Amino acid sequence: MTIRRLPLFVLAMALGLGLLAASPARAHQGPPFPILVDQTVGPYVVSVWTDPDIGTGTFYVILDAPKGKRLIEPKRVRIGVRPVSGRLPEVLYDAEAQRVRQGARYYTTAQFDRGEMWHVRCVVDGPQGGGELKADVEATPDGTLGPLGSLIYLVPFLGVGGLWLKAVMYRRKTAKP
Repeated sequence: MTIRRLPLFVLAMALGLGLLAASPARAHQGPPFPILVDQTVGPYVVSVWTDPDIGTGTFYVILDAPKGKRLIEPKRVRIGVRPVSGRLPEVLYDAEAQRVRQGARYYTTAQFDRGEMWHVRCVVDGPQGGGELKADVEATPDGTLGPLGSLIYLVPFLGVGGLWLKAVMYRRKTAKP
């Protein structure tokens, strides 16, 4: 193998090893978004935020009291999900309270087995009453593209490497012996 082909060979080997070692990243792509905002349910003002990823989706239920009133913690907050198609029955998930400075916040995860539209039902039950809110969301992939994503993200680095290789070859060609 000649010295001129060595950098190209090393680049090809590095690329091949990088593709073999690439595994899809399991990363959250973006923050939760609101599906219900400041809706009155019994003695509560409720907002529901979600990140409905296929697999495990997350839900945050934020409770506050109407203006001039004091918030009384609910006994139970639940999130129910079922596909709009009706192929599965509704599954209810109990939400756990999280510590916050003002109001109340509850968190739960829900399972979405497919990327499709889902009915979401938020049920709040407190000592002074409660109720439920409904909305629809679309379960989406969590943003990873698998091996294709690795290739897409690799393109700029290959471009820079190609420019570097071209500069090295040009220097060798124009160097005086």
